[in-house]
Amino acid sequence: MSNETSEPEISPAEVSAPAESIWEATPPQPVIGLPTAPSASGNSIAALVLSIASWMIFPIVLAIVSLVFANKAEKEITASNGSIGGGPLVTASKIVAWVNIGVYMALVILGILALFVITILGVWGN
Repeated sequence: MSNETSEPEISPAEVSAPAESIWEATPPQPVIGLPTAPSASGNSIAALVLSIASWMIFPIVLAIVSLVFANKAEKEITASNGSIGGGPLVTASKIVAWVNIGVYMALVILGILALFVITILGVWGN
């Protein structure tokens, strides 16, 4: 019997060379995650907080300051092309501030009319 085997001869350079990994052959894949909403503008948050606070403290003054912040936030949001959010906060703060101004102006007008009527009745009552 002969000792003939059909094993190919392997050189030492082939043995020491690392095998190609399948990870090296594939291109890197993009990371897919949940879409993130743009962060709200600081001015829009300040406008909403001031418009709500204007119902309790310095009614008309804080409402006007809130409208100023809302306009600044609106300009900031439109200039950012969608990278800064807070549009609904701006809308809510404008509505709350204008309702506040309307209600307190109506109360002021009713108070002036009441003083006028009391003054006239007081003069005619004597």
